[in-house]
Amino acid sequence: MLKSVLHRFFNIPGVKTVLIIRSDGHIIEDVESGDIDDDRLAAVTSFVMAESQVLAKQLGQPKISMIFIEFREILLSSIPLKDDLFLVVITTPAANIGQINYELKKNMEIICSYL
Repeated sequence: MLKSVLHRFFNIPGVKTVLIIRSDGHIIEDVESGDIDDDRLAAVTSFVMAESQVLAKQLGQPKISMIFIEFREILLSSIPLKDDLFLVVITTPAANIGQINYELKKNMEIICSYL
């Protein structure tokens, strides 16, 4: 059932991969349509999320609500779910980031209910 919720993101043009990862980089669930190295991506994303949480604390913020990173050929959007889990969406640069952000926030509770 969790995979069916993650598949909803593929209704957005440009979505290549959707992952749920732990803070240690372990992939809990993934759905992909491209050739991205999920294990390496999960490891990098977990590092970025951990460092972002440290930065949030240094800035006096209780937690991060979203990470967005733009590379030359991909975009990465990630939100913390619960405990030490993160939802990560990888897209092409042409994807509508506003629509992705909306879907991330809209589906967060549903996804958490399966974890």
